[in-house]
Amino acid sequence: MTDRSILPRLLTSLVFAVWLGNAALGQGSGFSFQGRLNDGTSPANGSYDLQFRLYDAIVGGNQISVIVSRPNTTLINGVFSTTLDFGATAFNSPNSIFIEIALRPNGSPNAYTILGPRQRLTVVPFAVRAANAASADNATNAVNAQNAVNAQNAINATNATTAFDSFNLGAVPPSGYAKLNFPNTGDLRTTGALAITGDASQPITSNGLVKAMIHVNANGTILRCYNGITGTTTGNCGFTVADTTIPGGAYRIDFGFRVNDRFVAVTTISVSLVNIVTSYNFFNNPNPNEIYVLTHITDVDYLKSSTPNPFMIIVY
Repeated sequence: MTDRSILPRLLTSLVFAVWLGNAALGQGSGFSFQGRLNDGTSPANGSYDLQFRLYDAIVGGNQISVIVSRPNTTLINGVFSTTLDFGATAFNSPNSIFIEIALRPNGSPNAYTILGPRQRLTVVPFAVRAANAASADNATNAVNAQNAVNAQNAINATNATTAFDSFNLGAVPPSGYAKLNFPNTGDLRTTGALAITGDASQPITSNGLVKAMIHVNANGTILRCYNGITGTTTGNCGFTVADTTIPGGAYRIDFGFRVNDRFVAVTTISVSLVNIVTSYNFFNNPNPNEIYVLTHITDVDYLKSSTPNPFMIIVY
């Protein structure tokens, strides 16, 4: 057989199929190509070198993508099957694409014989485009595709602050929620217990929490304290105590913030069998930050019986 005797003709429709395995796992760009060739009037047998080209027109036009060569392809009773891969971008065009086939006997030094006419590719090979569909070009950024099922209902999900009812949580405005590390300008309510592992502090202008607690020894030293404004529990908590009498029993406590407009509870801690009581006032002190405390024996004129004694003060 010589090259001049080869009169191949494409007798059957070209059959294309994307491999099922590729379709199931996110297809590649290759597809199966089958055809039948005659050598003269008889089915061709033997080995042939095949070349495949894509064009955008049945005659003339522009070549698309690369030349795919399949040397030493075996034909049995005229039938051959091979896999072609022109790359995913070859099928981006919305226009028809035509395939051109050329062949020669395997190993022949002569030029390839072009079969004609070109064959229009049917719809299946265009499915290769699905791997890089225009709407999915940015799919590499999709982390959880199932969350996009309702994406058609999202008008402007990029700016979620404009999403319907995003300013409220369960129809409750932000003032109804406590926010971490952020001032809550509304009420904070709980039907159960409210537990705080750290110190609780509150501005002096607000009511509700204890503003100060102090345990003073008989000699005027601070044994324990809590500053409800700063949350301090160490040292003297910013308080000072002055024993104003000799031998003692009268104390002036300066809290460092105004207390003469607060509620105050003073309690004596008895250390003997003698009944010791405690009184306090603000009016003897020009400093609004001070409380004046007097500890004295109950059955003696308190003006003459000031007796050093430990006490506690709670300021609300």
